Amino acid sequence: MSDGGDAALADDAIRDWLGPAATRTRLDAMNSSAWLVVSGRDRFVLKIARSTEEPALRVAAWLDSRGFRTGAPVRTAIRGDRLVALLEFVDGVALGATDVDAQSLGATLGRAHALLVDAPVPRGLGRWPWPWPDAAVIDEPDLRAAAVAAITEAQRLAPPMTHGILHGDPAPEAFLAEGSNVAIIDWGAACHGPLLYDVASARLYAGPRVIDGYARTGPIAAAELALVPAFLAFRWAVQAWYFADRIQRNDLTGLGGDEDNAKGLADARRALLDRV
Repeated sequence: MSDGGDAALADDAIRDWLGPAATRTRLDAMNSSAWLVVSGRDRFVLKIARSTEEPALRVAAWLDSRGFRTGAPVRTAIRGDRLVALLEFVDGVALGATDVDAQSLGATLGRAHALLVDAPVPRGLGRWPWPWPDAAVIDEPDLRAAAVAAITEAQRLAPPMTHGILHGDPAPEAFLAEGSNVAIIDWGAACHGPLLYDVASARLYAGPRVIDGYARTGPIAAAELALVPAFLAFRWAVQAWYFADRIQRNDLTGLGGDEDNAKGLADARRALLDRV
């Protein structure tokens, strides 16, 4: 659906759920349309995404019900192939790039995993092996071969690993600190599989001190955490697939222009080919 179509869905939902006086302001989002919505003294986030993300919101609601702030859904509806969700607004400051923040990110992710490792899996949530990292969309032969090798290695290592529900994209901006309390928002990519994928993703975003924080609180043993490099390569392979696919489809959602997709692919190329 076009951005205009999503905006029309947003206006309809806001009017129906909050009344005509509520206002919306556009937020940046990579894979969805999102707005800050203000209704009197209340604030919400309205998100419109693929309808397949609905099970992921149930993960956020389950975790929130156990005292872990997630920006849980308040109201949801399916309109055609689109999910329309009114989410709780979460106050806080996004974690940064310092070693202290990286350790806090890791420890917070570990606490979430400790709850999610045995959590009920919502019907429709993606399960391992995930079908979506398709290296065939990568045009460059060397990069495609490196991505295939990384995906194959992760699939070989995964069966005996610690599996559970994972966030899917634990970037620092999804971790909002309010004092010592840190929330994790943006659960649209949640899925079920090796929890180490989340740890490797957080390591990619925030650096090696993530592992130190995670080791204090998370359910993954040290011997398994030692396999982070293999899953870091897998995470870069996923990034190569993701941006190659966006370039093929000319998908600029959440970006300033073509150059941002090109940069994402170039970062993956550098990481995977330098590693080889």
